[in-house]
Amino acid sequence: MLKYFIYCRKSSEDEDRQLLSIDAQYAELNQIALEKGLVIVDRLEESKSAKGPGRPVFNDMLRRIELGEADGILCWALHRIARNFDDGGRIIGLLQRAQIKEIRTFERVYLPSDNVIMMALEFGIANQYVRDLSRDIRRGIREKVRRGVYSGLAPMGYFNEPKLRTVEPDPEVFPKMKAIFGKFATGAFSLRAIQLEFEKIGIVGNLSGKPLTFGTIVRIFRNPFYYGVFTHTGELHQGVHVPLISKETFDRIQAALLKVGKTRHTKGNRELTFLDFATCGSCGYCITGERHVKKSGLRFHYYRCTRKNKNVPCEDRSFTREEKFGLEVKRNVGLVTIPNKWKERFLARIETWEGEESQAKQKRIDALRAEQASLKTKLDRLNTAFADGGLDLAEFKEMKNPLVPKKVELDQQIVMLEKSKTSRLEPLKKWVLLANEAETWALQDNRLEMKSFLKKVGSNRILRAQTLTVSFTKPWNSLAETVVAVRDSSDISAQTSRWWRWAELNRRADKVSLRFYIVYQTFTRSPSFNLHTLKFAKHMQAIPEVSKLKQGRDLNF
Repeated sequence: MLKYFIYCRKSSEDEDRQLLSIDAQYAELNQIALEKGLVIVDRLEESKSAKGPGRPVFNDMLRRIELGEADGILCWALHRIARNFDDGGRIIGLLQRAQIKEIRTFERVYLPSDNVIMMALEFGIANQYVRDLSRDIRRGIREKVRRGVYSGLAPMGYFNEPKLRTVEPDPEVFPKMKAIFGKFATGAFSLRAIQLEFEKIGIVGNLSGKPLTFGTIVRIFRNPFYYGVFTHTGELHQGVHVPLISKETFDRIQAALLKVGKTRHTKGNRELTFLDFATCGSCGYCITGERHVKKSGLRFHYYRCTRKNKNVPCEDRSFTREEKFGLEVKRNVGLVTIPNKWKERFLARIETWEGEESQAKQKRIDALRAEQASLKTKLDRLNTAFADGGLDLAEFKEMKNPLVPKKVELDQQIVMLEKSKTSRLEPLKKWVLLANEAETWALQDNRLEMKSFLKKVGSNRILRAQTLTVSFTKPWNSLAETVVAVRDSSDISAQTSRWWRWAELNRRADKVSLRFYIVYQTFTRSPSFNLHTLKFAKHMQAIPEVSKLKQGRDLNF
């Protein structure tokens, strides 16, 4: 009597998700064995795709058949045994040599005396099915990528939506991770501190249950998916998923990662706010920090020069307490801030500029459309004349060919103007808002934000004799000059005149108005500098900035 192995296989691949489960296969095959009175030696199951050779349970079953433990196989269908020609060839060989005397499925029986072509055909159909399915799946993935849909496993903070097959933010984890990313972007947190932050919100290793390793945290922070793009076959694609952070924050995180990788802070130094911030005004070397603990338990933080310059001896031997350093940072931030009142006035003027820019843009589009319509009329006339026989082919080509490139160029210019939604004044608006936000940081004594702000707007941050000086870059240096001039004046009307008053206030412009317009021209990069539109008063000829601008220009005041 024949002895059988029951072999059940369930693949984890997409093509087998709709097939019977292993339990269902067992139920059917046990029923067949009971009805036919088959002797079952062992029941074998495997959860692995059969599209490639090398399944461990399948290989072990064939080895046991060659040893004579069984001489028959009971399975649900032939494609459960193999979907590739390597495994299919082994089955056919054992069947032809009668080492396998019978393969029984739910619909038919395969014997050594059967025509092997039919069996090979079934294995070929199963193999081709896998190949076609693999090609279709890849095509579907490419289409998802073209639509900006991520096709892989959702990264931490997101989940795969099963119905729409999209990646959606996890309502519980998403806002918590957003806060952690924002903290690390400040540059004031180490990887160990971030590891503790992840642990606080319950994000740990899936298998170990331990805190995330530093390598895992770095991979999370370097994943571009979080700012709205993803990688597919080495190429970046714009995603339609909700980004966790902005590209600007992502860049700041990368800079913070470099800083963490290069700088090793001790446990005590992590409390020092102004490390890696300033240089010594005497020798040019870095300012370092020290922590001192008194016998009473009071803690004090001091900053001093490292004095490591062997060529230039450092003459500054002073120690600066962190409180004093913080006041110096706050003083410098106050030089480049815009009060709320003037922020609103500046933004109102920028809005007027934006309206003028929009009108000019629309006029340009209308002019291009008129020229486009004229060209289209000429082309229609040429086509009509050629169709009516008024022009031969050579004349038609000679007259039409120069017009077609012009029409294409006009079409492209119109499309480009219509799509250019971002205003050139947007950087200037952000500049005003940032200068106003700096005032809030100074009022709140937010040292981390003030430190980051000064790094962004100034260079050569020099500490000498407990005094911090910052060389502000353009256009912040102009704003600093204005703030100093306003503070030096005690008269309210004089302070107001030194700020910016446009034509809607008193129909004249002053020194600060010119400076602000210089900022406007700096950001918009306009080649023209039409001062006539500002309606300057004659007294402005005495202003140094105006005299510099008048060189080589015809300015009528």
